[in-house]
Amino acid sequence: MTRRTFLGVLAGLAALGRLTAAPGRSQVPETRLRRLAPGANVCRWFRFPRRASAEHFQGYMTAGEMACMRQIGLRHVRLCVAPGVILDAREGRPRPEVLPHLEEAIRRFHHADLAVVVDIHNEDREAELNPDWQAAFEKFWDSLAARLAELDPELTFLEVINEPVFAGREEEWIRWNARLVATIRRRAAAHTIITSGPNWGGIQGLRRMEPVADGNVVYSFHFYEPFIFTHQGATWSSEEVKPLRQVPYPSSPEAVEPLLEELAGHPRSRAMLERYGQQRWDGERLAAQFRQAMEWGERHGVPLYCGEFGVFQRYARPEHRAQWFRDFGRILRAHDLGWAVWGWDEGFGLARQHVEGRPVVDPVVAEALGLQPGC
Repeated sequence: MTRRTFLGVLAGLAALGRLTAAPGRSQVPETRLRRLAPGANVCRWFRFPRRASAEHFQGYMTAGEMACMRQIGLRHVRLCVAPGVILDAREGRPRPEVLPHLEEAIRRFHHADLAVVVDIHNEDREAELNPDWQAAFEKFWDSLAARLAELDPELTFLEVINEPVFAGREEEWIRWNARLVATIRRRAAAHTIITSGPNWGGIQGLRRMEPVADGNVVYSFHFYEPFIFTHQGATWSSEEVKPLRQVPYPSSPEAVEPLLEELAGHPRSRAMLERYGQQRWDGERLAAQFRQAMEWGERHGVPLYCGEFGVFQRYARPEHRAQWFRDFGRILRAHDLGWAVWGWDEGFGLARQHVEGRPVVDPVVAEALGLQPGC
């Protein structure tokens, strides 16, 4: 354990009585909150490895790319770690062949002066409702938090789980979330925990929650509004969204009208697009949605974190996607909270590509978010 980490643990232990005090009395250090913006999701290193091999885990990202991330203005990454990659559900523990690679990746980001949100990025909706899986997941976090407690608490954030859904069973998530936070806290006294509400970790799910009885917690929400625009054509999304192409932003009845005839064979998609036009989505409407989260945080006296946002680029017109990012960038600058764009290495946001061996990001998105367009 380094001296810096040791001192952080001592500070955490000294504050533990306050950290378990009444909800709404945030004890998250300002230094850590400032670390949470700007940021980007690293989506594929420990989420969709082509091969779960030492070669992949050691070579996915170079020190030069990490240095570039910091140079363009990022202060942290949200490192997405799929349970299917890291969790041995039968034993309820981190996989011993993967955990050292995860720890080394975190240390390498730290060396590049980037904090890390360790995001346990579950996307298996059946698993999260399975009592056996839940029990294994609690045991897993007990072990993982003990290991990650050795890492610098000023640079290491522990996110409970990605986008819990629990549709119609929201209270079940709220109870389980409290147990998970307590499990992590027993092992990692000094570290800041990040958690979110049910219903895909969105604003409406956040508003269903009360803060947990722990002051060293940041509350996350994801923002993909309006969904019909940000996810148009996404094959993993709803049947109504899959056929959509070139959905305009901002929206109006006049803007969507030329697209309606092409959707004659998809009546539910057509109806969704008509409603979207009538709703007149623009920067003001985005800001009004965003304020619902900010008002919840202000009411409870807790810090917030916008852990994901972006626009699927394959079918969106570039000028419309650019306008959405400009509008959303202004919203982020107007509020004092951390954020991480989705993603660094996927196509919703910065969409890093390697050109002649150098990482290159989407310049429109970078500019809208106040980042440099390149290294």
